[in-house]
Amino acid sequence: MSWSAKLKLHHLKILVALAEQKNLTRVSELMNMTQPALSKWLSGLEEEIGMPLFERHSKGIRPTAGGLLVVKHARRLLNELERSTKDVELFKQGIQGSLMIGSSPVATDVVSKAVLALLKDYPNVHVRILENVMTPLLEQLVSGHIDAVIGRVGGNALQLPLNYKVLYTEPICFVARPGHPLAAQKNIDWVQLSDYYWIVWPTGTPIRSSIDHALVDLGMMMPANHVESGSMSATVRMVQASDMVGILSQRLAESFATEQQLVILDLPKIEQKGSVGIFWRQNEPPSDTLEAFLGHLVEASQ
Repeated sequence: MSWSAKLKLHHLKILVALAEQKNLTRVSELMNMTQPALSKWLSGLEEEIGMPLFERHSKGIRPTAGGLLVVKHARRLLNELERSTKDVELFKQGIQGSLMIGSSPVATDVVSKAVLALLKDYPNVHVRILENVMTPLLEQLVSGHIDAVIGRVGGNALQLPLNYKVLYTEPICFVARPGHPLAAQKNIDWVQLSDYYWIVWPTGTPIRSSIDHALVDLGMMMPANHVESGSMSATVRMVQASDMVGILSQRLAESFATEQQLVILDLPKIEQKGSVGIFWRQNEPPSDTLEAFLGHLVEASQ
């Protein structure tokens, strides 16, 4: 019998706890077992696998590269079991299936349209939408917490074990509140814009990379007066309540402009573009619900 076949649910929880706590004494207390018993079990598992999972040092333990791999799969299995339990409970309540969606703020418009269309096809499906920047969403996708992520394509996302499909490509633009000193002005130049506080996406996010590259092309630097925000709602509220200017994808900016909540500033076009797409796990066939959602996303992106 292989070592993986001998692992029980309790063992998976121990592995994850060891990686998170990095302390044998603390984990033994959490798992209600003695430290010698925990050390013996871990040593036995490492012997069966044929490699060390954790390095021992004066302050505790830390996972090895191989240990990180085993813990990653243990965490994914635990997440899938948790999802299965919730799906069974939902099924007993008449809900058939669930879909966990991670959405970057730049994709909220297309995601909302696709979810509304999905619910017409699957009225009894349970849908949950989590909004965040891409890095934590992709981590949750890889670990099995969520089923799909919609957001900008690029950076480290393409190096992860994920499938992806580009939905659309669009430029980014600057926005301000209606009544802003620059709102009705034509042919605004970049020097004028630098007189105001900017609200920008956090460093490392795809949309921030887009504006950084665009500024380099323009021979400009990011103004010292800027605020980093990964929250769409906070950004919009700050822009609406002040003379700050924000940066949004054009599709989303046009949606706010149509509702007269924001104004798109008349700046030279930023040629730097970003693609928005959907990511889902490799080596795992998508459910019927996810397949249908993907189809509706493509339609909503046209």
